[in-house]
Amino acid sequence: MPAQTAGVVVIGSGAFGASTAYHLARRGADVVLLDQHALGSQTSPRAAGLTSKADNMPVMARLRDEACEALAHFESTMGRSVGFHRSGSLKAAYTEAGEARLFQGLDTARKLDIEAELVSPARAEQLAPHFKPGRARAIGYVPSDGWLDPAKVASGFIARATELGARMMPFTPARELLQVDGRVVGVATPRGDISAPVVVDAAGAWTARVAAAAGIALPLVPVRHQLFITEPIPGVEPLQPVVRLLEASVYVRHEQGGLLFGGYEDRPRVIDAGAWPPGFDIAQLDLDLGVLRALVDEVIEHFPVLRTARVAVHRGGAPTMTPDGRPILGRVPGLDGLYVASGCCVGGLSLSPAAGRALADLIVDGKSDPDLAPLSVERFRGRWEDAAELEAACVGQYARKYTH
Repeated sequence: MPAQTAGVVVIGSGAFGASTAYHLARRGADVVLLDQHALGSQTSPRAAGLTSKADNMPVMARLRDEACEALAHFESTMGRSVGFHRSGSLKAAYTEAGEARLFQGLDTARKLDIEAELVSPARAEQLAPHFKPGRARAIGYVPSDGWLDPAKVASGFIARATELGARMMPFTPARELLQVDGRVVGVATPRGDISAPVVVDAAGAWTARVAAAAGIALPLVPVRHQLFITEPIPGVEPLQPVVRLLEASVYVRHEQGGLLFGGYEDRPRVIDAGAWPPGFDIAQLDLDLGVLRALVDEVIEHFPVLRTARVAVHRGGAPTMTPDGRPILGRVPGLDGLYVASGCCVGGLSLSPAAGRALADLIVDGKSDPDLAPLSVERFRGRWEDAAELEAACVGQYARKYTH
């Protein structure tokens, strides 16, 4: 086939890639979005769909705030709904260290004019009757947080990007990043080469594999993350707050009349995407409900309704972790014109509207607000070159994630 041309090729149509493609198209860029699978079909639709504005890192808090509001107004700006529910969220701490971390996050939120407050255990239980706080040292409440339908986020961005002229190429793997004299010049695919001066590697669990083919090492490790949804439970309502327990690192929210439960175990299954056969689909990922049942046992006193609730849906994905638990967004040193949007750290879906917007601005304007430098891969320069050390660091960030 004859070579195609584009201004930007985005590899990967999960939430990060789809959002970046949309925002580039909105800025007038000539965009091709390609994926080896059906568009928006891998880890993103298997996410929990939580939003959270509070974050201890100011640049992340700004991006989370922007992203949450973008999702809340998705229907009015994009012409399609993501099922956003402004339920608010509760975060409970049970140790001195957890309390300090909770206070820090609430303080950062307030400095950015995000409404955040402490509430009593009685008030928390009033807001979310299925939650029994017990002896919580502190409970934070962010009324503007919420949850959404994860399956509609990437697909919504993809649909709007298509309307703006972006070209979609599903079932088209990126075989190679084409480069000349230290600069990316396009992507080789089974359907022919695509010439482009800019390429965005947003390939999710395959991100490091795509970059490695061009001699670029990215400090990313995919791990398995799981959740389940119960059958309907009387009294559980859509606008009851999302509940997170810091020390146990579990989350609970309404879904389909029941409760959605997920969490971060101590020893997650690490995934070697490089060993996956061509065409491997996340739907084929082996799951283990026992991991979630063990987490339920840890927190059953706080969610006693889960003692008898029956599991209706069990799903999981392969999010990418970084050594510091923050995403990687920005230019990739060593190959001009290459950008990366990955390292979602099990929070990419809710961050994607702002992450894609900021990265698109960086590509088009050469700068973004907020400055993405703190999230650049440059922060890892000269570190994590040992595979075992990298894996240990990434697993450490996943394990009991809310305690970091």
